[in-house]
Amino acid sequence: METAVSLRRLGACLLLGAGLAAQVRAQELAARRLNFERAWIVATLQPVKRHVSELSVLEKKLAAASDYNGAIRAREERLKLQHEIERLDKELLLLQSREVSMKAAELGDKIMLSIDSAVLKDVRREAGAITGWTRPGASAEWKLPALPPGGYDLVLRYRCGPLEGGSITAKEARFTLTSPVETTLRGPEDRNLGTLKLSESNTTLTLTATSVFKDNLMQLLGVTLVPAAR
Repeated sequence: METAVSLRRLGACLLLGAGLAAQVRAQELAARRLNFERAWIVATLQPVKRHVSELSVLEKKLAAASDYNGAIRAREERLKLQHEIERLDKELLLLQSREVSMKAAELGDKIMLSIDSAVLKDVRREAGAITGWTRPGASAEWKLPALPPGGYDLVLRYRCGPLEGGSITAKEARFTLTSPVETTLRGPEDRNLGTLKLSESNTTLTLTATSVFKDNLMQLLGVTLVPAAR
């Protein structure tokens, strides 16, 4: 009886493993196809754009020589190619959107940033936390992994006593998000500061104290990004 149960469990595990492997292969194939399509469009656009520029020069040259029929034909060909460029450009944007969606699907529900990997300025690590936010301008910075551009909820886990607090600003390459740091009455708590937009896939996240109530802003224990669409 036990042997039969073990065999059934083994069979279920093998089927699950095979299913996961097939899913990974399908995702990899889709990513390769998308990259090929994008590379093909980019490679096609360059010579077409160059030909449009040449036709524009030819059109003006023929018009100056009073060859109006030739100028009209050059213009018609140029306009036809410009429409083709617009079509290819829309396809490229669609492929980029699909790539972002694929990357977002590959992300876990949460992207956790390590306290130990932060680059510190006027703050310090102490007992697994970042503390010593004693004045405005004190900051901690993380190099983010390759994330799809878009909105991410910024969740901080911190401890803030009655004589601590103030406000903090989160900043990436272009966008910022400012939020109060409020007292936590029951020890460490998770607080969602709001949605921060990431403008590019390879960027940094900087948390900077913008105001400090008294001697310290907080003890920061964790930083988590959650895709806003989740």
